[in-house]
Amino acid sequence: MIREMIRPQYTSLNISIPTSYIDRDIEIIMFPVDEKNMDEKKLSTSNKSLKGVFSSYANKSLVDLEEDAWKQHIIEKYSND
Repeated sequence: MIREMIRPQYTSLNISIPTSYIDRDIEIIMFPVDEKNMDEKKLSTSNKSLKGVFSSYANKSLVDLEEDAWKQHIIEKYSND
């Protein structure tokens, strides 16, 4: 991976591609650094909760068993020793 930060002075840019990248798919991404930092700050200061986001996938008949599930698993796993 090659990462280089530059401050362009013109609207065009020539890129030298390493020979190891020849005949391979590559991705070139360009964005202003200040904009990226703003996005990271927005993500880190977000107070949104993910509580309940997977509730639609829950097996409702097993929810009551979850409180003791770990304890029961350990008992079953090590009781034969």
